[in-house]
Amino acid sequence: MAFVFSRQNKKSKTWYVGYYVYGKFVRRRIGYSKTLAQKACGEIEAKIERGEAGLMKKDYPIGRFFKEYLNRTEMRHSISYHKRNDVVIRNFKRFLDEKMPYLTRLSQIRPAIIEEYQRFRLSGKTVHDSKSVTKRTVNIEVSSLKTFLNQAVNWDMLSINPLDKVQYLKENDSKPIRPLTDEQIKKILEEANGWFRPVLITAIYTGLREGEIINLDWDDIDIEKRMVHIRCKSDWIPKSSGKKIRERDIAISEVLADYLREYKKIGNFNDNRVFHNIKGKPLKPGLRKVFMKLTEKCGFPEVTQFHVLRHTYTTQLIKACKDLSVVQQQLGHADIRTTMRYSDVTEDRKKSAVELLDFGLWQHENNKK
Repeated sequence: MAFVFSRQNKKSKTWYVGYYVYGKFVRRRIGYSKTLAQKACGEIEAKIERGEAGLMKKDYPIGRFFKEYLNRTEMRHSISYHKRNDVVIRNFKRFLDEKMPYLTRLSQIRPAIIEEYQRFRLSGKTVHDSKSVTKRTVNIEVSSLKTFLNQAVNWDMLSINPLDKVQYLKENDSKPIRPLTDEQIKKILEEANGWFRPVLITAIYTGLREGEIINLDWDDIDIEKRMVHIRCKSDWIPKSSGKKIRERDIAISEVLADYLREYKKIGNFNDNRVFHNIKGKPLKPGLRKVFMKLTEKCGFPEVTQFHVLRHTYTTQLIKACKDLSVVQQQLGHADIRTTMRYSDVTEDRKKSAVELLDFGLWQHENNKK
């Protein structure tokens, strides 16, 4: 809602139109005529209703911003993260083209439009396997859009992020990742061979992400001290939290250190990368496909995510050390609540825990008798 108001100085009265855009107050000076101010107020109200751009001092074309965002962030994002951002942008542009082609400026993006985008995505199918899009996927995309617009604000292309208070979907359609059982781990280790075997063993004994394994150099591994250093590379950075790069040092077991020591002796490669494919070239994203073939061969094709190795490592580590702060540092989680989600608390473990409680109840009861 726009409104008219005036300011009186020594010589005359000046009229203004005031209005709010995304919670921010904007004042526009009209002049000395109240009639002109009232007319301008009506025009501004109409533009607000239509969601037209031009009401904010900082605004930018949507298509141009997305293109510039990908270009300006490509060097500081990993290849996989950059590709994911590109997919999110293409999905959102497809939504605009099909449903709201009249939206052309960043300031026109509002929470109501994102709600429509959420419905649009949930009604569609994924491109690679034609499965229904999950709410988790949609929430990740909306979170990415919010991150994009935060950058637009930082680059003075937008005055305020309209998605700061956007509501995420309640996730109830995603299948939780279950850690591998002891039998499954044994079967996988028996069946794994060739170039993928050392990758698999390292993943399950360290909980490293796919990108961290792919970009692991021998300089990052101190076998004698049994430490692995996750560090930025010229063409890759570890998964980040906001502006903080999550470089970290993780301890490895003596078993894995001995294995890597022997593996290094038999390696014959021209570069410093730890792992290579069957052709002797550095690995690329896509380990999930190889892992899926292995789990299908082992007899449990329902296990499809390479990330299950990280989940298994974390669950076993929590059971072994019972210190979440240690597990958090090993995994590189910025928030310990993320670590807690990996804790597989079963009904038996709950019952075993409460059996340890002893407040002397039976002694008090017997004394009463």
